[in-house]
Amino acid sequence: MIAASMSKKFILRYCGKGAKPANAVARVKASDAVKLLDDSSPRMLLVQGSKQAVEALAGTLPDWVMSAERTVKLPNPRPQLRSKRAA
Repeated sequence: MIAASMSKKFILRYCGKGAKPANAVARVKASDAVKLLDDSSPRMLLVQGSKQAVEALAGTLPDWVMSAERTVKLPNPRPQLRSKRAA
């Protein structure tokens, strides 16, 4: 079972040729320590678990690399002009 306080999201990216192997996806799904959140990308998996568990799993999958999920704040698509106040 995954402990909520220790769980973080990670990206597993397949660096081999072609699409990600189905047997690797099955191994991630079968893991008790790592939860598969999204496998819709042809070469990446979004997983959740402790860093140690995800590193251990990635180490058993040839041609896969792990990185922490990062979020980027997008700029406001409709910036507003600042109004000048009369002093």
